[in-house]
Amino acid sequence: MTMFERFTAAARQAVVGATEQAQRQVHPEITDEHLLLALVHMPTTRAGQLLAEHGVDEDGVVAAYAKARRFGGLSDSDAEALRELGIDVGEVVAHVERSLGPDAMAEPNRRRRRRFFKAHRPFSTSAKSTIEGALREAVELRHREIRDEHILLALLSGRGVAADFLAGHDLTHRTVRQALRNAA
Repeated sequence: MTMFERFTAAARQAVVGATEQAQRQVHPEITDEHLLLALVHMPTTRAGQLLAEHGVDEDGVVAAYAKARRFGGLSDSDAEALRELGIDVGEVVAHVERSLGPDAMAEPNRRRRRRFFKAHRPFSTSAKSTIEGALREAVELRHREIRDEHILLALLSGRGVAADFLAGHDLTHRTVRQALRNAA
């Protein structure tokens, strides 16, 4: 049995939704941002309900990732770590933008790529790690299937834009795990 055969219908829907989000944004690959947006757009699933209950919406997700792109892909926790070392990322970005123009450090959202199959969008390294993390979450929780809430837990399991943004909405790996235990 392959990993994707273990996905529930909702988890598959999240992956398909992430693909659609990447296509809508004309992004060359599927990222964590697209996975999170897909979960936000699934209000009847457990992950979607948790996100909605904590006020997580599409506009907030898009804004958080736009900010991270402007800061060269750094999450808030990364910027804070650099601040502790005496590096003010905001000042660095402002200086670069004064020299090179607005959003000069933003990674391009629409990279040109030669592809034989234009509709195909690969998963980014971080999105692949999130999917693998969802499998680990399911195994740790002794669940036979990989569910949409495992994808949410995987997004929360490390550092990054999703984890920082969701923490700002009182959603951490610990609090989501506890909410899932309470619901079971």
